[in-house]
Amino acid sequence: MKRVLFFISFCFFISTSFAQEWLTSLDVGERLALVQNKLLVVVWENSYYDGASAYVNTSDGKRVFIEEMYESPEIDSLLWAHFVPVVLSENEYPRLYDEIKKTRSMGYIDKFHDESLKVMDSNGNIINTTQDMQLLNLSEFILKYSMDTSFLNSKMLNYKSEKNFYSAFYLASSYMDFAFFANNDVRPELVDLSAIYLDEASEFLKDDKSDNKPMLEQRVDLLEIQKELLLQDPKKVLRKLKRIKVSEVAKQNLNLRAFLYYSAYKMLQDEENASVWQSEVSLLDLKKINNIVSPTTED
Repeated sequence: MKRVLFFISFCFFISTSFAQEWLTSLDVGERLALVQNKLLVVVWENSYYDGASAYVNTSDGKRVFIEEMYESPEIDSLLWAHFVPVVLSENEYPRLYDEIKKTRSMGYIDKFHDESLKVMDSNGNIINTTQDMQLLNLSEFILKYSMDTSFLNSKMLNYKSEKNFYSAFYLASSYMDFAFFANNDVRPELVDLSAIYLDEASEFLKDDKSDNKPMLEQRVDLLEIQKELLLQDPKKVLRKLKRIKVSEVAKQNLNLRAFLYYSAYKMLQDEENASVWQSEVSLLDLKKINNIVSPTTED
């Protein structure tokens, strides 16, 4: 963490005055973000030209006030180092709003409408849906949302190539796996993002006529339960799991069910019950839950 803070201060004070212009095409920005394994920062065109203020932390604990951050070459360099910046045309508003108006929460819609910086993934879905009316602290913003998304790259490419149940489902699952290793403060927003793709997968599944449909529906249900695990509500996880009859659990879903039971008991510090499920949990899954129960810290 200290290394990142130093880097932010270093970039701000030592960078040259060269300013790289923001992109003006969301489609181009999404493709570049996918190639560079970054997220996007997006702002509406009118908001960009109206200007905005921000703070930047210094290495000695002070804050520097930036009156017009969109006019600062240093800020441009800083944002380009961590994101793909895009100025979104107001002409795009009707089309983009039409795509989300029936499928997103009110908090998401409010963030879509507002004047602030929006952090998006390479499919144009907003991550930072939490409303914050305070003056932006750009250093804290970068610490929270600057992420290497290479872990998601293959699933994102599959989703970009063809949107169907499997591409949406596996992307939702990957975002949840990603969230296990994310910072606590951004984890709930990543869970909300994964829910967007899981909802899409559920919609695709409605038209599925295959014999696998009951198993896939159950797997979606188990991932829904995993959301509660990521939000650190193990009691709710156990209550929901106990509604599923053992005889009805598909063979393909046994490992996920075992992981959820094991993880919920670990979070409750119930080692006796957790040990019953441990042999059925993979090493990767053990790392996932251990990162929440006993998260590592970075110097």
